[in-house]
Amino acid sequence: MGPWPVDQRGPLVEQIAPLYWIMFAAAMVVFAIVAGALIYSGIRFRERPGHVAQQFHGHNLLELIWTVVPTLMVISFSILSWNKLNLVNDVSGAAMTIQVEARQWSWSYTYPDQDIFRLADGSPLKAGTLDIPVGQKIKLDLTSKDVIHSFFAPNMGGKKDAVPGHTNEMWIQADRPGTYVSHCTEFCGDGHADMLITIVVHPQTEYAAWAKTAVTDANRANSPETKAGRDAFLASACVGCHTVAGTAASGKVGPELTHIASKPNIAGVLSPVNEENLTKWVSNAPSIKPGIVMPKFQGVLSDQQIHDIVQWLLTLK
Repeated sequence: MGPWPVDQRGPLVEQIAPLYWIMFAAAMVVFAIVAGALIYSGIRFRERPGHVAQQFHGHNLLELIWTVVPTLMVISFSILSWNKLNLVNDVSGAAMTIQVEARQWSWSYTYPDQDIFRLADGSPLKAGTLDIPVGQKIKLDLTSKDVIHSFFAPNMGGKKDAVPGHTNEMWIQADRPGTYVSHCTEFCGDGHADMLITIVVHPQTEYAAWAKTAVTDANRANSPETKAGRDAFLASACVGCHTVAGTAASGKVGPELTHIASKPNIAGVLSPVNEENLTKWVSNAPSIKPGIVMPKFQGVLSDQQIHDIVQWLLTLK
């Protein structure tokens, strides 16, 4: 993606960009006039041999010009901006509403309480990325857990502060699928620069499939099997070889597993990374890739332990 004024990917930013260019052009004209006048005056009226610099006080025509022209510009820009603000704040007709909560230093998104987003425990899906369908108006309800943050989606238009104890409304819409990355635009502490905003726009025909996968992953992460699998992993020889960020596992012999579920394959031989292939690998890796250091766990761990470990590994994305 390029800079938003020249790479517009939604109807909101398409309405904002022309106003930006008008104001930018006006600013450049004012800059050229002011800078030109300063340079001309500095050269033309400077003190030099044969010419004594003089002070001039009062010039009715100039004073009238630099009072009336800026006033007209400010009034014009205010009217144009107000018109665009009405568009930015018009959240009516949205296809769905997503709750956005900011905190130092991350964003969380709670999807609507609808069947497509409902988890096994009855709660709605909650995620760390904002996934939306292409071509639909999405309303965002913004709030903050601690300090003031600011949500900004430049290529789609729209920017609003997330304020503790208050809900601000805005909307976004993308006309092209893809991944859009921005970040918090209100300084909010040491981690501000790394407080990324990731918006994934799916084709409408693929959005239901994404929601189903996201709900399945969330159910897996919340299930008792996941906790049992994590405990089994940390209690076994796995921790001596593998590293998983945020846990006591810090081994250096085997590959890091922090994001194993997002990898394209397992040890370069099994693809995709799914429950079936992970079960095969954990059970008897030497039979799949002879010569590796990883031992056979079938018979060492129970089938239930292997199943639970696999369920936990599938949450590591």
